[in-house]
Amino acid sequence: MSIKVTCIGHIKTSVGRETVVFEREEMNASELIEALREMGAADPNMGFTKFNTLLVVNGASAFTAAAHDKKLQSGDDVFLLPFSHGG
Repeated sequence: MSIKVTCIGHIKTSVGRETVVFEREEMNASELIEALREMGAADPNMGFTKFNTLLVVNGASAFTAAAHDKKLQSGDDVFLLPFSHGG
């Protein structure tokens, strides 16, 4: 089984593709973010982390891995959305 991830915005640009499938039974949200960051390590402008990326799982729950390191399960469909904030 697998966990399907769809990357949006600059996350897609950094990773180099829109869809990534992890052939795993389970993984934590922070592990997923780090695996994707490793895929985009050649991008010096990569700006997504577990602190500024919103994960939407199965269209139902939204969170950042820094706030809630949820365990993702095989069959989950995850959307990664970048968000920005500042003053």
